[in-house]
Amino acid sequence: MTSRERVRAVLEHCLPDRIPNAWGGCETAGLHVLAYDKLQKVLGLPSTPPRIDTFMTNAVFEEDVLQAMQGDIMLLASPGMCKAPLRGDGWEKQWKEQKLWGKTFRIPVKDSFLEREDGSVVWETCWNSVCPKGAFFFDSPSATDLLADFDVPDPDSYHPPMDLPEDKLREWEETAKKLYEETDYALCMGETITDLQIQPGGMIGSMILMKEEPEIMKEFLEKSVESALSQLRQLDQAIGKYVDILSIAHDFGDNRCVTIGDGLWREIYKPYYKKLFQGWKNTTSMKINLHSCGAIRNILGDLIKCGLEIYNPVQISGQGMDPAGLKEAFGKDLIFWGGGYDAQMFRPESTYEEVYAKTVEILNIFKSGGGYFFSGVHNLPADVPEHHLKAILDAFRSVREYV
Repeated sequence: MTSRERVRAVLEHCLPDRIPNAWGGCETAGLHVLAYDKLQKVLGLPSTPPRIDTFMTNAVFEEDVLQAMQGDIMLLASPGMCKAPLRGDGWEKQWKEQKLWGKTFRIPVKDSFLEREDGSVVWETCWNSVCPKGAFFFDSPSATDLLADFDVPDPDSYHPPMDLPEDKLREWEETAKKLYEETDYALCMGETITDLQIQPGGMIGSMILMKEEPEIMKEFLEKSVESALSQLRQLDQAIGKYVDILSIAHDFGDNRCVTIGDGLWREIYKPYYKKLFQGWKNTTSMKINLHSCGAIRNILGDLIKCGLEIYNPVQISGQGMDPAGLKEAFGKDLIFWGGGYDAQMFRPESTYEEVYAKTVEILNIFKSGGGYFFSGVHNLPADVPEHHLKAILDAFRSVREYV
């Protein structure tokens, strides 16, 4: 099977020849750029400066890495997070070199970093986020006390865009067509359309609305769905014939449970996800890939009923998120993307043998009966050791075959 055939078999709930390798196939199935630099060494490739894709400082998976690790899904673009195209004609001119963490990386030419006297780095074009000295991630500015001066937001003032930029649609169309015709990769489009993560009044303010003014929150969500479906129609006309998967994100959980509670989630969000996903399926053949962190087992059945097809990142360290239980409960209906290595379950000093054995165990559970795309849980952090990366890849290679 080609990569595209392999992925499409899984999408149609058929058994492929082996587990598709989906590392790097979406914005939340990759590696921090420092970890990606280690992956190049593990694969025996020349160390070339990785490109920073998102505010999570994860790397763009280049074609030489995809080939070396037998990757099957290529991320077409990351328009919601990256200021430069990832592929296509002339895209190289839209990247420049930047020194961070003692190494050289590539960033979009429109991005700007400022190193301060205390050793911290400010990402000026990403909400002025700050990476403290000795750290590897950028923190957004601290929120003000929203409870002290919270004003009820007016949904009449919320006007999410109904259209995607015409120049970007044409850029994505040309790139998707080229990749479709010249490679065998399955293509995934990054987070593009309006999602339902809107937080009127900020994170705390939106939670207040859900409890005290739920109808106001629902008006915001209704407008978001209308915007998303309008944009989806345009996106499908541009790339739908080439792209297999489209990503959307909404983090519902923490390590314990659904953060706002199962009942409130069903009251507030479920009707709008049902409307969004049903409209999605009536509009395009691109499959729905929902990224949602945390322990959300209790609402996975609800999301399936809404129409969800692919679930990422499968945070197996969360409460109630054991692979066997997830596979038994939802494996017939849901494609799991991730779960192969959860950084919360290992310490840097964990041995190659420990990581290899656990990864083999997890992959054997998820691969059973098909319905699985291999990757780690979310973007693996900067300090993941090289011997962990080698153990993960070796484990995948040892159990990936179905025949």
